[in-house]
Amino acid sequence: MSKVIITDHYCFPSIEPEKRVLEPAGIAVREIDPYCKTEDDVVRNCMDADALLVLYAPITRYVLESLPRVKCLVRFGIGVNNFDLDACRDLGVTAANVPDYCVEEVSNHALAMILSLARRIPHDHSNIIQGKWDINQFRPMPALSDMTLGLVSFGKLARALARKVRPLGFRMIAFDPLAPDSLFEEAKVTRVDFETLLSESDVVSLHCPLVPETRHLINSEAISKMKNGAILVNTARGQVVNEVDLMDALKSGKLAGAGLDTFESEPLPSESPLRDLPNIILTSHSAWVSERAMELLQTKAAEAARDCLQGKRPASALVWPDDSHE
Repeated sequence: MSKVIITDHYCFPSIEPEKRVLEPAGIAVREIDPYCKTEDDVVRNCMDADALLVLYAPITRYVLESLPRVKCLVRFGIGVNNFDLDACRDLGVTAANVPDYCVEEVSNHALAMILSLARRIPHDHSNIIQGKWDINQFRPMPALSDMTLGLVSFGKLARALARKVRPLGFRMIAFDPLAPDSLFEEAKVTRVDFETLLSESDVVSLHCPLVPETRHLINSEAISKMKNGAILVNTARGQVVNEVDLMDALKSGKLAGAGLDTFESEPLPSESPLRDLPNIILTSHSAWVSERAMELLQTKAAEAARDCLQGKRPASALVWPDDSHE
């Protein structure tokens, strides 16, 4: 009997969704307790696995070479920064993700942050808690219909946000060097280069993957090109933003506010100065969460593992051994 091991997760109420998919296919499934956090944890606990379902555990070349039985990896999520995809290709291991389980949730989360910051809600809340009562200190506060929203990357999440923002009157622009022109035309969003997006946006919302080109994409140089009083929202990957540079911009007033759901180091360290800023919204990498999205994530991850173990290419495969023979 094939076996799927869940290396780690942190908020699933149970693994019943995985069992409903895998057990009828004759595939056993179990989860590791306590979770795998290191390479050695994975190697020590997963020797008998044919496939791994993974959230944050590191799946490196060392891990894969130490677990020759493993033929399939599936990430509980979209990004696969904890997978060594080159090692997967070299060793003939399938790698897949779940790319579209939380489009509505993440776009809703980004919208909530944008509206809250544009209306200076966290600023005013902090003021009132301190016994003050003066919205004027947070002006200028433009009307939403006078603001420009700049979307960095124009994939499914950004396009869902654009759809939701349109009735509010924002002008919308987007930067994505890889997306075809047709996506911008269909969404009625103006395509611009990155420099133009920075200089024209009242709100910059990040939706890009973490790749070498986007690491610290938002740094002191980029922030210097943004409008005075602009807002930054990040529901993408924490390492896209240089947090020290962002903090300086929030303290100086260069930026009016920021909404962060992801961070350079997670959980956000208790000593992080970001925790003390009054013009910021911090959430715990939770933009994806809803009960519906959680069950969909678990189900789709299990389906990808099942398909792989049955010799079928998972719909979301990023690495598939047969590709090298095409």
